[in-house]
Amino acid sequence: MDEKTLEELKKRVQDWTNQVPLIILGSGASIPYGIPSMPELGEYLKNNIAFAENEDQQQFDSFKTEFDKNKDLETTLLNMQLRDAVLNEIVCKTWSLINKKDIEFYEQLLQDNSLIPLSELISYLLNTAQRKLTVVTTNYDRLAEYTASIANAFICNGFAQNYYGNFSTNIHKNDFSKINGFTGQVNLWKVHGSLDWFSKDSIDYHFPMSKTIPQNFTPSIVTPGSTKYSMTHFEPYRTIFAETDAEILNARSILCIGYGFNDVHVQPKLITQIKNGKPIIVITKELTAKTKEAIVNNNCKNYVLFEQVNKNDTRVFSSAFNGEKIISDTSYWKLREYLKLIK
Repeated sequence: MDEKTLEELKKRVQDWTNQVPLIILGSGASIPYGIPSMPELGEYLKNNIAFAENEDQQQFDSFKTEFDKNKDLETTLLNMQLRDAVLNEIVCKTWSLINKKDIEFYEQLLQDNSLIPLSELISYLLNTAQRKLTVVTTNYDRLAEYTASIANAFICNGFAQNYYGNFSTNIHKNDFSKINGFTGQVNLWKVHGSLDWFSKDSIDYHFPMSKTIPQNFTPSIVTPGSTKYSMTHFEPYRTIFAETDAEILNARSILCIGYGFNDVHVQPKLITQIKNGKPIIVITKELTAKTKEAIVNNNCKNYVLFEQVNKNDTRVFSSAFNGEKIISDTSYWKLREYLKLIK
């Protein structure tokens, strides 16, 4: 990429980022910190679940056969109507693996809180007059909570921030941005649930940093498959989706980190907004085909996409030029390097 084009590109991403964008985190934001990918999760489930009941085991054997065939956990679960016992075991084992890896990373973070550059971005964006930021994530892990905490922000995710927290449909309507002792407010909408959320008798609770699933409770996480649609008709997800849609609609710009445009709950309104000209920046190790289809091949007017190429370079797609360009000896697809562009 020539110097003039690079300078114009820098100005573009600086302008859009300084508008305090809506941040959307996908699985690619968490994988570098040891959180398992979907293929890794599928392999774990396959090798760590067994049932005493013949019918449950037979169905799970069918699950393993299907997963071995396509290596796609979401497709496998979409193609099956799971028995309650099988689904519950998948949910619990999913929670157990991700929670274990999450807590392992948290313990590393206690020794070195510079491990997550996202906290630097949040601090930078909260240093504005409004002192408020919104993060939407499809992940169960606590990466967003850790980063907002390191940035000394007040976190609002719809639950009372207590050791025994209840969900409220209007707690987010408070203004926490000017509370003494905090740098600002981060509204965090976790559209597929959280490791900290559990349900019992159709009521959801917030139990932070649990190392095991509390007895008689079920993790409130939306696994891939048919339940991804049915569970989301109920609270807390109805409120979370309504707020997510409103944030996408009202955002001045959007910054996606490790998000692959593969989620039916976030992307319909997102694609509509960027199709209508709302600026979007995507940084990720590898752009998915769906990302390119939704943005590059969809005549969107204002976009910059960064991904890795040739191990040491960055490939860029932008509405500012045709085709793709390469920035040599840079890793702007990594958030730590991207920050150098905007600060």
